[in-house]
Amino acid sequence: MDAKSQLKVIEAGFLILRPDDQPSPRIKYKSNERHEWATMEKFESKAARDRRLKELLECCAHNIQD
Repeated sequence: MDAKSQLKVIEAGFLILRPDDQPSPRIKYKSNERHEWATMEKFESKAARDRRLKELLECCAHNIQD
């Protein structure tokens, strides 16, 4: 998804989530309040990050993955 599309999505009320590995496993997000990528949570392992990302995507209909 390009930046223009991301902006349209977050202005519609969605929270965009993205897994990231550098410098450590973490989940980044963009929201209507924050249009730049920011760290939501940091994790000890990729498996823990992936489990949490799955939880976040399943629990809230307004959370989407980039």
